[in-house]
Amino acid sequence: MKKRTSLLSVLAPFIGAATIAGADLYIKSKMDCELPGEEDTEIKKGIFRFRRHHNRGAMLNLGQKYPGEVKGLSIGSTVMTFLMLCFSSSKRGRVFEKTGLAFILGGALSNTYDRVKKGYVMDYVSLDVKPAKIRNLVFNLSDVFIGFGLILYFISNLTAKDRAL
Repeated sequence: MKKRTSLLSVLAPFIGAATIAGADLYIKSKMDCELPGEEDTEIKKGIFRFRRHHNRGAMLNLGQKYPGEVKGLSIGSTVMTFLMLCFSSSKRGRVFEKTGLAFILGGALSNTYDRVKKGYVMDYVSLDVKPAKIRNLVFNLSDVFIGFGLILYFISNLTAKDRAL
């Protein structure tokens, strides 16, 4: 006899995704209040530099000359991730896959919201480290969750069986 999946285990990844999106959107609104004016204004705290950066393209400003296409790809990939999570969440196990997809969806929701509402994604933190290539990267919480989510998702697909934590 097959065990049934509980409603909470089905909804948990979606609640997590909404929490990630909400947290990042909250931080973005705080950055708008804390760093008014020009994009060049910044606050340093340890190795972190907080500043506003309006990214009109995708990651690393790729496609910034084609904002409509970037917006369409963003919406499409967000919907695709949502559908993948719907399919995955109805199955037992697959913890890394579900967590990875929830992280990706949460980040995608926040960044896609920015793209649709403002025409750009607000990035707000960079690392104050020696290599200029790393120091010049500006990202947001959603980007971090998308990155970790991709890692978890790929790990889940490399393993023979996703195990419960």
